[in-house]
Amino acid sequence: MILKIFQSKKYLIKIFLWITVVTLLIVSSFSALIYFNVESKVFKSEYENSRKLLVQMKFNIDYLDTMINNLTLSTYSNNKVKALMYLNEEETFDNLNIVNNLNDTIVANNSFIHSIYIYNNHKKIYYSTFNGIFQQDLQLDQALETYKVIPTLKAIVRKMGDQTVLSYVMYENMDKANHMDGAVILNIKLDWLLKNIKAINQVNETTHSQMYILDSKDQFIEMDQANPSVDEPLKTALKGAFDNTILSNKPGESEKTGFFTKRLNGEKFIVSYIHLENTGWTLLETKPYNEAYANLKQLLDMILFITAAVFIAALLLSFSVSRGIYRPVKRLIEQTSITGGAEQTGASLLQNQDEFAYLSGVYQQSRERLNQYNLEKNNNTAIMKLYFLKKLLINSSSLNSFEFEGLLKELNDSLSKDKPFVLCVLRIDNYKEFLQSKSLNNRELLRFAISNITTECISEAFVAQTVDMKEDSFTILLNVEDHADYEERLKQLLQAAQSYITNYYHVSISVAISSRITEFAAITVEYNNAYNYSLYRYIFGNKVIISEALIAKQIGTEDIEDVLELENKFIDSVRKGDLAKIGDKFDVLFEHISKLEYNDIMLVNMHLLHHFRKVIYELNHMRKEPISVHDLLMNRDLNELETLDEFKQHLRGILNTIGDEGKEIGIKGNLVVADTIKEIINNNYHDSELGAAGISAMLKLTPYKLSKISKEYFGMTIPEYINEIRLNKAVEWMENSKLSIQEIMRRVGVENESYFYKLFKAKFGTTPREYRAERS
Repeated sequence: MILKIFQSKKYLIKIFLWITVVTLLIVSSFSALIYFNVESKVFKSEYENSRKLLVQMKFNIDYLDTMINNLTLSTYSNNKVKALMYLNEEETFDNLNIVNNLNDTIVANNSFIHSIYIYNNHKKIYYSTFNGIFQQDLQLDQALETYKVIPTLKAIVRKMGDQTVLSYVMYENMDKANHMDGAVILNIKLDWLLKNIKAINQVNETTHSQMYILDSKDQFIEMDQANPSVDEPLKTALKGAFDNTILSNKPGESEKTGFFTKRLNGEKFIVSYIHLENTGWTLLETKPYNEAYANLKQLLDMILFITAAVFIAALLLSFSVSRGIYRPVKRLIEQTSITGGAEQTGASLLQNQDEFAYLSGVYQQSRERLNQYNLEKNNNTAIMKLYFLKKLLINSSSLNSFEFEGLLKELNDSLSKDKPFVLCVLRIDNYKEFLQSKSLNNRELLRFAISNITTECISEAFVAQTVDMKEDSFTILLNVEDHADYEERLKQLLQAAQSYITNYYHVSISVAISSRITEFAAITVEYNNAYNYSLYRYIFGNKVIISEALIAKQIGTEDIEDVLELENKFIDSVRKGDLAKIGDKFDVLFEHISKLEYNDIMLVNMHLLHHFRKVIYELNHMRKEPISVHDLLMNRDLNELETLDEFKQHLRGILNTIGDEGKEIGIKGNLVVADTIKEIINNNYHDSELGAAGISAMLKLTPYKLSKISKEYFGMTIPEYINEIRLNKAVEWMENSKLSIQEIMRRVGVENESYFYKLFKAKFGTTPREYRAERS
């Protein structure tokens, strides 16, 4: 039951669905807008907090960096330190006491300093405040070797035993071996620096936010020296995300700080960063997205709940509104389904389509019934008018004045027997296509439209009556005035009717106009003349207006015997395969055909088709592969074409087919001839009488044709090709036998020794004897 209700109220369902979808889109859009707006503000707030933290850390690290730089410079500037730095002699107690003084003053008073090195390039040793005065620090050497130019007063992150330190180097010059001439190196405890960073910035250990430092080489500085590999997977993912998001964008000076979101190892993070210009480091803080947006998740749940509630309320409202919109449609459907038969029809229609389609179907049925009624009514009237007009057209000379006047009244009360008449014959163009492409009802409607439109157009200036003569023709009987310019006005109105019918109904018509009729007894004769004029559509083409003057101007200037002579010449060209002349003769022939009388044209066309078939039959008897005859050439439809131009185009297509197939067959035939020539020469080269004349006689080809094929496929004449084969065979005998030159000459078909020597030397540049001597 419910299914039937839905099937019968498809338009109601469509209205309901449309309103529901629009409501859902509006509510969803507003909810999404609110959520994303809040998310954006929360995002900015979180970033601002992280940025303030990073800026504060940057300030503290820059301050520590400046303090260490100043301490390094002051140590480097100490004269006693420089004396030890450039010492060439053996160390004295005073020299070594300099290191102890550094340990007691600088190292002891600055807890962040791990040790101080004084590098002496002459002795290649480090004087150290840590673990003995003389120090060999291979780890420092390895770290410094990674630089083309060792940076001064920049933190170099390196290993020192099990610890990680920051080494600040101060030197002035490099020697030729790219070694520092002397340097002071302060080693800073990285643990101390990291603890101070955390202490100063009060990082809450209970949160899940993490701090990371990238050094100047884009390598992570271990924040947890005790467990350096704990965060290794996360750091690897973070490094890749940072490189892809930041470094690939090549940030400018204004982009030294920023943030991005990224999923790292399956968890989404907010990553904030800031670049430290003094040290070349980058600070990164990662904060879990869920932790930062815990409150936002609650807001999202609330928005979803509100959206669902509003949507449910909208569903109820949509249903009520849909019923209100649907009520007039429902009332209209009920009104069209009052009777039992209509109700059954409506039920069957509504099962497969919506209500408007049903109403359209009901309207279409009603219109068809009304059209059928009008057609039946008009057909009865048309039958009577056709009867009276035929009676007038068949034998007008036998009618008296009283009978003629009665026929005119039956046709059209407005027609006057006292005014001259003109007859027009209308023909539907492409009538065969008209029959095939239109249904019977459509054809009847179009015929009715053609009759009415033509009558209305002509009635602007003349009293006229159009009668459908069935088949493809209509006849118009109209009164004209005595003045001579009526024909031009009539042509203008007929052209207007032609254009209207073509533009709106896509049907083309042609018209033939009779001479002016002053005596009603001449109507039969003039009708026959007008109908004969309409046949000249074959020459002038479709959508044409034909008059006696037009025919007299262009037709009848050619004699049929002359045209038949041109036809014979054209057929001879086709028979000879003279493709260069066929096209020109074809156009000339049809130019002359178009100037013949209609009956003569049809006779010439039949004659031309007959000769065409005969020529193709003859050509096929002369070929190994016959030319396929175009289907139209054997079809009666070719004689039923409406225009000479159509007939000409079809024949041109047949000619092109003959030319293409003949050319292809000719190419294949020449290839067969070339292969045969080659085989004959290879099998008979030992015959001294072998020559072009003999091969021409064997193949029944003219010497010219044979020479042309030989040059095309062998690149030389027949005699040249025979000599080529004979010389190649002679060389084979020389290389593979001990026969004498004379015996070899005889075996390859050459009798004259001097001629043989001449040919051989021309080809190989040496005499046969010399050739054999060289090979032996």
